[in-house]
Amino acid sequence: MRRLTILLITIATALQGFSQIKMPMGSSAEVEKFYKTTTYVVMKNEFMSDYNEKIKETIEKHWTITPYKFIKASEFEKLSHDDDKSFLMANIAYFDNDDTKFEFLILSLGGSKYKTFNDMPTLCAIPLCYYEDEDEDKYLYKLGAMLKHCQTHIEICHKHPELKKETILDYYMNNSSSPADKKLYLLKDEVSEDLRSNSNLKSAYPYEAEFVTSERIEELIDKNDDKALIALIINPFEDNGLQYCIKIIIDVKEGMIYYYDFQKLKKNTYGYITSDDLKKLSKQ
Repeated sequence: MRRLTILLITIATALQGFSQIKMPMGSSAEVEKFYKTTTYVVMKNEFMSDYNEKIKETIEKHWTITPYKFIKASEFEKLSHDDDKSFLMANIAYFDNDDTKFEFLILSLGGSKYKTFNDMPTLCAIPLCYYEDEDEDKYLYKLGAMLKHCQTHIEICHKHPELKKETILDYYMNNSSSPADKKLYLLKDEVSEDLRSNSNLKSAYPYEAEFVTSERIEELIDKNDDKALIALIINPFEDNGLQYCIKIIIDVKEGMIYYYDFQKLKKNTYGYITSDDLKKLSKQ
């Protein structure tokens, strides 16, 4: 059974600047404990969802940090109290002081001292979509990059216990390689209309970039292409009045974050990668 959780991701009122985004991370003890667990990948209850088949396929390709098993959602509550288990699941998430619902891929730690899912330590969380957005095709082909991010995030927390929720995103920005050494792969519908030609994209971004298909992006992820950057974009759906867009740019080999932006939108509009985003990315 899926549960509500309030993630420790805080967006300040101004909604500007990486330092205002708090990313979930485990304590040193929690991270050490994670390495000794088996990770239980929790399937969705939803009959019409393609998520279950895709997450199984993608875990088998890309999850290397711990042993893993797949379980039904109905098994989660009982197993979650075991100290030798961690859990990877799609779950509902809120930002602090806002009741807008998102769906995140969440890595958490089980244990006998945690009464509910909300009590379990969140080791990593990366956004998938708005809650109740049924168009899973928007993100399923990028799951491999998200799984790599979860594992990289754990490794960073393990190697750098001095980092805090308020500073770990700055660590990503300061320790990702230069985008000049990478190539940015985008879908045309991920960028603003003024960028939807190769010439305009080249004018706005000083480094290599190319428009491709979702199939090509999944191929780059599966090949562990060490030069490829891709975008993760979470937008409102079906003109439902939701007003936020999350934009993340990561590499496909390790899931390192190169850019992270949380944008407030005008009602019934959508967010895109813009020339301003590309300008900021190019300066990383």
